[in-house]
Amino acid sequence: MTRPEEKKRPTHLGFLTALGDPARGVIGGFLILNLVGRPTEFHCTAPVRPNRAQEILYGATLEGFLCGEQIAQALVGRTKTELAAILTNNPNILTAGSSLKAPLAMVFRRSDVCAEPSDEEKYAVWEEKTGRNADLGAAPSTNRRIDDENWAPEERCKDETNFRRRSFFYDAFERTPPTPGVDYSAWRPVAKGRNRLALPTDFVGPDGRAVGVDEISARLDLFFKSIDSVEPFERIRLAIEEAQKSG
Repeated sequence: MTRPEEKKRPTHLGFLTALGDPARGVIGGFLILNLVGRPTEFHCTAPVRPNRAQEILYGATLEGFLCGEQIAQALVGRTKTELAAILTNNPNILTAGSSLKAPLAMVFRRSDVCAEPSDEEKYAVWEEKTGRNADLGAAPSTNRRIDDENWAPEERCKDETNFRRRSFFYDAFERTPPTPGVDYSAWRPVAKGRNRLALPTDFVGPDGRAVGVDEISARLDLFFKSIDSVEPFERIRLAIEEAQKSG
């Protein structure tokens, strides 16, 4: 039975990301799911490209400006749905911070993304990395040997395209590269099932009511009974690809 306090909690969760880079254009995507993981809204932007003056003037803060101030605020501003929280896998979106209408949290790579790949996958990367072809006419199963020094798991995890076709995720909060304008001490790393997140220590909503990290965590628990915090970002990526094809 649902507790009385749970009935008052928002019943929709937002997933917000930005794909690409300033040179080619950054595309934002925003997916809203209900408690059982069904989509209720989806919004995306056209590619956002800075002009030369912005590149010069914003310097290292450019991506945070594009993702956080332009894309994030524009996408979230389109919905009137009350959100329990907004999750992102892009640290540049964290620059939006408290300007959004719901607590913003960071999602990290699930623990099994860096699981041991197959021999075929290992061999393909080794061959590409070393520029060598070890077949030499022998049966592939008997001649595909890989030196450990040529196969570093940390290198595999740096490349979003190796073995997993999905949106990019960092491994852990402490390994996330610094984003200018983001105070990382304002987020607390937490474990949620198989996945890891960083939640804001506090959030002040548009109504002026403060929401603490424990309340944010409790809100998310309602959704994670049926929603994986990583999977929806793949939906966004695929939807953006389809939108680009049709556009």
